[in-house]
Amino acid sequence: MFDKLFQPITIAGVEIKNRMSTGPMEVLYCDENGMVTDRYLKYVEARAQGGFGLIINEAHAVMKGTGGFRRCSGMWMDEQIEGQSKVAAAAHKYGAKIAIQLIHVGRQSEVSVTNRTLEAPTPIPDPTLYDVPREMSKDEIHDVINAFGDAAARVRKAGYDFVEVHGAHGYLIQQFLSPYSNKRTDEYGGNLYNRSRFSLEIVRNIREKAGVDFPIIFRMSMTEFMEDGLTIAETRAYAKMLEEAGVACIHATQGNYATIRYMLPPAAVPHAFTADLAEELKRGLNIPVINVGRYTDPYVAESVLAAGKTDMIAFARQSLADPEFPNKARAGKVDEIKHCIGCAQGCVGGQEFGIYAQVPVICTVNPELSHEGEYTFDAPERIKKVAVVGGGLAGLWAAYAAARRGHSVTLFEKSDKLGGQWNLAIMAPFKQEGATMLVWLKRQMETYKVDVRLNTEVSGNELKQSGYDAAIIATGSVPTKPDIKGIDSKNVCYASDILGCKTVAGNNCVVLGGGETGVETAAFLLQYNKNVTILATGDTLCRKGQSAVNSFLFDYIENRSFDDHAWGATRPKATVVTGAVVKEITETSVTYEKDGVSYTISNPSNVIVAKGMKSFNNIGDAIDGIEKVEVIGDANVVRDGLVAGQVGFRTGYYI
Repeated sequence: MFDKLFQPITIAGVEIKNRMSTGPMEVLYCDENGMVTDRYLKYVEARAQGGFGLIINEAHAVMKGTGGFRRCSGMWMDEQIEGQSKVAAAAHKYGAKIAIQLIHVGRQSEVSVTNRTLEAPTPIPDPTLYDVPREMSKDEIHDVINAFGDAAARVRKAGYDFVEVHGAHGYLIQQFLSPYSNKRTDEYGGNLYNRSRFSLEIVRNIREKAGVDFPIIFRMSMTEFMEDGLTIAETRAYAKMLEEAGVACIHATQGNYATIRYMLPPAAVPHAFTADLAEELKRGLNIPVINVGRYTDPYVAESVLAAGKTDMIAFARQSLADPEFPNKARAGKVDEIKHCIGCAQGCVGGQEFGIYAQVPVICTVNPELSHEGEYTFDAPERIKKVAVVGGGLAGLWAAYAAARRGHSVTLFEKSDKLGGQWNLAIMAPFKQEGATMLVWLKRQMETYKVDVRLNTEVSGNELKQSGYDAAIIATGSVPTKPDIKGIDSKNVCYASDILGCKTVAGNNCVVLGGGETGVETAAFLLQYNKNVTILATGDTLCRKGQSAVNSFLFDYIENRSFDDHAWGATRPKATVVTGAVVKEITETSVTYEKDGVSYTISNPSNVIVAKGMKSFNNIGDAIDGIEKVEVIGDANVVRDGLVAGQVGFRTGYYI
């Protein structure tokens, strides 16, 4: 079915069984001394067992404190070799080849994280981080060059097949290469060759210390997507320099921290969005190219390979979402693949989850991530009769885990379809991929023979009388009704009414609420050329939203005003008012105050409330006669889909 994906490839004499690689993503599973943990080992082993031909492990610091994260893995000392040898052996056990990526982050971190002064080619802070780095002296440059060579020698001693040099994403090597960050006037600055000198000397040092027969993969950003940054014209020449220096393979990526929404692209970015750039880079090279960039689907990947745009594909976050991706594709079980949905919540994250929060990575569509080896799905000591009340994400994940474990599960859902709030979440622009998770979960209900009863409400007494051993209450949440004069006016509805297509909006809409639900509802309305005003109480929109996701969403609501020549129309954009306190709603007006001044919006066709949700639990958290009762998801505490899945899965597994 996927001839190109499963075609072997040889890189510098090392044969790789297929064209699929994992991406070198920070997962933060090592300890604070950069040492391998059992968690990290099992994570890698699961992806090798899943069929990936090449495993490229996350960035390992070449010097202590240069990895950018508190739990960054490392290869800066000999004591790290033993643990890494176990990781290499685990990959080889399943026929995979394996590489370690080496990194020095330079200025792209914070002193509070690294516990050392930041270094850079020029003493200019990264605009996204602000700590001012020290300009590296030539002696310090040579120290780093030697550190890369020493670390690569350790990689070889540990039994790895390749070493990958991280020369992308705005880290130290790219800081030297890019005119955006390198303003030096010595032999390491100025023209392209001088700016390339640092990386070329690193390659030579690695070959000297690890051996000319130890293959080097070099990761590079093809473009930085900025006016004063790297362009494909320069990086195409740079790639040829690297080949001539002895690099065996180019790993083609994009961006830096200033353009991180393309470096770590969310669902708003198209699939395979850099394939054409990779094709241009590949021209003139005699070494293979690996391309990364929103690859989640085997059909898309196959088409890119068949078109000759790249030689291999790195399935980065897709390998987090489903470590069995290659095995399922080979077996033709495409319906069984768990697709990355580009939510960026648990991997990239923000204030609470993911690498931004300096905590181990988890995944919305794969609650087993970071728990490899814990969730074994061994048969339970006793098969229980389990009732799950509520068919939203928390309930579905709980039902799936319990049924897969071997329990007898009945799922009660009062509406006519499964999914709960997730059915609404996928309606906004850029969110449609979220439907793939819901489709997958529904399929699991069939696979594991969950008795799904739609249009069915059930009471605690009915559960008790039916002889259930355990009940999982996942009844979800309902919209919060704000205390505003006129809130019951005929033109008032809730975001769920709009996103659920229960209410057809008129041309002039006012959305009350600047959180994710409010802004996504506004974006949904803009898709259909409605005029929208957002009244946000706070001073910012989507305060809890993931930053890259927010950036595309904000662009959408703010930059929709353009002449559509094909239709002879001008598409509207949203009017956003922050710090707005709504005082009164009537059928002909909305009155609000901002900074003590009163304003009126006339003739709103719809006033849409998006002021948050509150828990709904009509069953109770204690049901006499049932051995175990768990209240989960929004029914317990209103959170998001990531938390609902994590809690639901874990509850179902251990019920």
